[in-house]
Amino acid sequence: MSTHAPLHMRRRERTVRPQLALRSGLGAGVALAIPATGALVAAAPAMAAPGTGTTTPSATTPTVKPVLFFGSRGEAVKAIQAQLQVNADGIFGPATLSVVKSFQRSNGLYADGIVGKLTWAKLAAATTPTTPTTPTTPTTPTTPTTPTTCSANTTTLRFGSTHALVKVLQSKLGVEVDGIFGRATRAGVVSFQAQNGLYADGIVGKLTWAKLGCSTTTPTTPTPPTVPTTPATPPTVPTTPTTPAPSATAAQIIAYAKTFQGVPYVWGGSTPSGFDCSGFVSYVFKQYGITMPRVSAQQQAYFPSTTNPQPGDLLFYGYPAYHVAIYLGDGMMIDAPHPGSTVGVRAIYGKPSSYARVLR
Repeated sequence: MSTHAPLHMRRRERTVRPQLALRSGLGAGVALAIPATGALVAAAPAMAAPGTGTTTPSATTPTVKPVLFFGSRGEAVKAIQAQLQVNADGIFGPATLSVVKSFQRSNGLYADGIVGKLTWAKLAAATTPTTPTTPTTPTTPTTPTTPTTCSANTTTLRFGSTHALVKVLQSKLGVEVDGIFGRATRAGVVSFQAQNGLYADGIVGKLTWAKLGCSTTTPTTPTPPTVPTTPATPPTVPTTPTTPAPSATAAQIIAYAKTFQGVPYVWGGSTPSGFDCSGFVSYVFKQYGITMPRVSAQQQAYFPSTTNPQPGDLLFYGYPAYHVAIYLGDGMMIDAPHPGSTVGVRAIYGKPSSYARVLR
C-alpha cells in the first residue's frame, strides 16, 4: 500500500520549491525580482540610454566618410574639393590628387593622395569653425603685394615661375596661393585648359589668360625684377655666323653652348644677359641657322623624337615638356635650370620624358 503525504504537506512543499530555486539562482549571478504576487521574473540588466554621454552628429556631417582616391566621383569628392579650394566638379582628377598630396605633406601625413580616416580627420580639424573675435581695423598697406588685374597680354607663366602674377593665376584657379608655379598649379592649369578647349600644355599664355576672364585692355605692368645688363662673369661669345649653317656639327653646338656657363637664369630670357631653359636652347641653335619654337613644349612637338640620343640632341622633362636641355652624352647635359641658378653643365637627373633630334 502506497503512502501519500497529507494534503496540507503537499501544499507546503509546492510553496517551498520556488524559494529553493531563488536561493540557487543567487549563486549563478542572476538577479530575480519577486513581485507581490509571488511570481518570479528575471530582472533585465540595466542599460544606458543610447547616445548618453556622446555628441549627436550634425545632420550635415556624415557619420561614415568613404575612402576617396584618384578616379573617385560623387558628393564626397565635391566636399573635399570645396575644403581644399579646387574646382568642385565631383571628379577626383589630377588637380585634386595634387592638392590632396600637398595637404597631407603639410599636415604630417603620408602623401599617397588617398583620403582615408587620418586625412578626413585633418580636413575636419582644418575646417572646424571657431567663434571669431571682433577684428581690429587693419592698417591699409600702401603698396599691394599682388597685382589684382590681368589682361590677355599679361606675362606668360609656366612651371617654375615665381612672378607676382602667379598669385593672381592661383586665385583664379582656386589652388593654394603661394606665388610659386609648382606641380599643383600646373595640374590646375592643365585641367582648366582641357575643360575650355585649349591645348593643355600647362603654359599660361594669351589664350589661357583670356579664358580666365582677363580683360583685353593692357593693365598696369608690375615692375619686373632688375635684370643685369651683363653677366657677372661674361662668357667669351664666338663670332655669330652671318649665314645659316645647317651643316653645323654637334661639337660646334656644344662648344658654343658651353661659352655661356655662368649666365644667370632669367625667366623669359633669351639673350646672353639672361636665359630661361628654352630661351637658352633656341638662342644657341639660332646662331647656326637652326630656328625652332620659343617654349619647351612646342620644341618637344616640333622635332622628331628619338630613343637613341646623341650629343647635340634635345632632352625634355614632362609631356608636354616644362624643361629642356642640350644633351652632351655620357649622362651629362647643359641647361638653364631655374631661378637663382646659372647656365651650366650638370649630370642628367631623374628620367627624361623624351629626346629629340635637331641635327640631321
